[in-house]
Amino acid sequence: MAAKDAKKAITKGKKAAEETVAPRRGPAGGAVWKVLSIGSTIIATKLATDAAQKSWKVATGRPVPVKGDYERERTRDVILFTALSSMLVSAARVAAERGAATYYRNSSGHLPKRLEDQQVTPSDRKAHLKLDRTKRRSEFMLRRAIDRATP
Repeated sequence: MAAKDAKKAITKGKKAAEETVAPRRGPAGGAVWKVLSIGSTIIATKLATDAAQKSWKVATGRPVPVKGDYERERTRDVILFTALSSMLVSAARVAAERGAATYYRNSSGHLPKRLEDQQVTPSDRKAHLKLDRTKRRSEFMLRRAIDRATP
């Protein structure tokens, strides 16, 4: 009796695993992800740029340096502001992208197709090794031809 129950549990587990492996994807999923990703990135970039400009004004008491204004702005200030704003914008974009992916996963039950990890199949690995072997062989033949041609 216990053996039958165990077999039924294993079969149920396999069926449940098969169902969770392939998430259902609707035709609008890609478009939704693009809009969500691009929108959140644009908003995060705008907020980070504004934050960098306001923090520069508060910290230095001067207006934001402009790259083309060589007569009034020091090069040091331009470089410092550019580095600060670039770091803030990059961090905000990464955070927005991760937040959008988390929201998408919580809403749909799976990550967007672009963000899923792709498994390397044995045939892909074999093809890569074959290409690598061919590349090394051609480089060896080229070196040998050059060595023979040089006196």
